[in-house]
Amino acid sequence: MQFRHPRAVALLFAGVLIGTQAAFWLLPRRSFSENEKRVLAQPPTISAEGIVDGSVFQEIEKYLSDHFPQRDGWVGANAYLEQAEGRGAVRSIVSGADGWLFSAPLSDDRQILQDNMQAITAFAQTQTVPVYLMAVPTSGAVVKDKLPALHLAYPDADMLEQARRIAGDSLHWLDVLGDFGSAEEPETLYYRTDHHWTTEGAYRAYRLLMRDKKESSVMRETFSVEWVPDFYGTSYSKSGLWLTPPDDIALWSNSNLRTITSVYDGNSQEPVVQEGMLFREYLSEADKYPVFLSGNHARIHIETNVQNDKRLLVIKDSYAHALAPFLAEEYRTIDLIDLRYFKRQTISDWLNTHPVDEILFVYGLSSLAEDKNLQWLA
Repeated sequence: MQFRHPRAVALLFAGVLIGTQAAFWLLPRRSFSENEKRVLAQPPTISAEGIVDGSVFQEIEKYLSDHFPQRDGWVGANAYLEQAEGRGAVRSIVSGADGWLFSAPLSDDRQILQDNMQAITAFAQTQTVPVYLMAVPTSGAVVKDKLPALHLAYPDADMLEQARRIAGDSLHWLDVLGDFGSAEEPETLYYRTDHHWTTEGAYRAYRLLMRDKKESSVMRETFSVEWVPDFYGTSYSKSGLWLTPPDDIALWSNSNLRTITSVYDGNSQEPVVQEGMLFREYLSEADKYPVFLSGNHARIHIETNVQNDKRLLVIKDSYAHALAPFLAEEYRTIDLIDLRYFKRQTISDWLNTHPVDEILFVYGLSSLAEDKNLQWLA
């Protein structure tokens, strides 16, 4: 192909290169991407060792990519281009109807799931108190009507059945997938732009637990609901589909319930303590989900004014955060431990000095299939 004005084309190309270089050096650097909800790469440290092993070049490439001029715009343009080309999954996110962004189906590699379930089962067999397991399916396995016409199959049902078989009679299996599958409006149980269940989904899971315990649950009329707009979750951050409308977060509260929440990080002995379980300062930040229990921490201790002496241990990932306000209606004390951060001792050792009446595992199926921290149980 011949250009009628080759000199103009060459000048335009040179102008783009020079302009891009100038923008890279002159525009202010960001340390955090609100859209992607992650810390951006810092300037690499040049060293002889890094040059020899090649790591410094990887750091340079990452830094240049993270700080490319108008990065968010280019990421979004690429994501929508991939959609236009008919690709259902964009950066591990499946774009569905009505603004739904689903995590892509889990890998069919079951080894970690098997190892984790064997660890949980072995742990449960050593306990003298009831142990419950709440394994939460992914939204793609529940909100099927919003999936695109062409997509890979979601293996949640088969994976959960494998997990249930391994558990056997060692613990109380809570069939979240079966319960959610019978919901009249399954789209109310998950966020459109995030992988977590909504407060409605957490409440339904709480009622499932109480039915298994053959106890009555607190009726929804007991709670007042506050709606918080403009929530963009993890699926949105991974997708690059920046035109997707946001979710609303529903904050349920019972005015008769009093709680004191203590948050422990790592090996720290001094917690952050506050009244209530909602950390409202996060509602003004890019990531609003830590409004529930301040996000991920090694251990969270909750004291309530419930008129009993029951003590609950929750071993969990972040799905338990929206569930905690409902559990607080039933127990005098609750400890929530996240094995990704709780490294000071094993759970068995912790229980020797902190006895409980019941133990509840709350994990998203993706964590059960991928997380390798359950070794800290024994």
